[in-house]
Amino acid sequence: MSTAMRIGLIAAARITDKALVAPANEIDDVELVVVGARDLDRARASADQWNIADAVGSYEEVLARDDVDAVYIATPATAHHKWTLAALAAGKHVLCEKPLAANAGDAADMIAAGEQAFADHGLILMEAYHWRYHPLANQIEAVLTSGDLGTVQHIAGHFNLPDGAIPQTDIRWDLAIGGGATMDLGCYPIQWSRFAAHTLGAGEPTVTSATAVTPIEHIDGKLTAELSWDAPQGAITGTIESSMIEDPDDLLIDLVVTGTNGTMTVVNPLAPQNGASLEVEVGGETTIHEVATTATYFHQLVAFVEAVDTGTMAITSGADSLATMKVIDACYTAAGLEPRPSAN
Repeated sequence: MSTAMRIGLIAAARITDKALVAPANEIDDVELVVVGARDLDRARASADQWNIADAVGSYEEVLARDDVDAVYIATPATAHHKWTLAALAAGKHVLCEKPLAANAGDAADMIAAGEQAFADHGLILMEAYHWRYHPLANQIEAVLTSGDLGTVQHIAGHFNLPDGAIPQTDIRWDLAIGGGATMDLGCYPIQWSRFAAHTLGAGEPTVTSATAVTPIEHIDGKLTAELSWDAPQGAITGTIESSMIEDPDDLLIDLVVTGTNGTMTVVNPLAPQNGASLEVEVGGETTIHEVATTATYFHQLVAFVEAVDTGTMAITSGADSLATMKVIDACYTAAGLEPRPSAN
């Protein structure tokens, strides 16, 4: 960009510090100009904490500003729909936290609006699946396309946190704003698995079965789903699992791809900056790949700036975002739960 991208924050969320503020401080082409929150005192406190010049007591005030080129939306998932549509209508580029929406229907509305805004005004709507922009994603792709694993037969992704890490007073246990393990955590192994399958030439998965544990009515504290793909080399099965109530001895954040010749195990594809590993075992021999420790959020923000600068749709947008939401909805349906409701 000829000048720095000026970003306004829609919500003073906990994730914002590491997801946007920290990488923005490392990138010359980005300026954070205003924090918007529903409570002005909270907005001011966050602006002081993050060294941002201005704070306002509503999201509308952020969108009305001429000195805001783009917004970062970090509200609960059910509010993504409203504020993404409003931001695009106001002529702002949008980096929206994952998952894109409360359900696939809302996501479809947002994507259609984003595609129209892109066609008419070059606006970017990008979903914040930060892991996808880290160099580790390219390393995973390289292993899968090498053929070293043979014919891939199974893809498994897990994201399990210990019981109590997300207390039941947390908003992630609230159905009305998109709560549930699959929404907050499971969306990642769904993304990892879809990415692996796409790399192998497969299409989108079918959810064949799912089971959920619901400590609070309608809210999955844990959900496990079985998937299947049609692929050029034959059918691939899959398992995705996420939990907010796991036994500490069973914690996993990983992607495991098993083929006829061997297995690729990626530990912590979510945030390699916190420690990760990529190991490939073939014929009894294990190869350990070095993984960069740069922050996923840094690479994500660089990609967002580049998408805006070049007028190129981001890789986590459009059909990819909708497909992920459809799998999330299908997991809930297969487990006997409803997809997360749209905002009233």
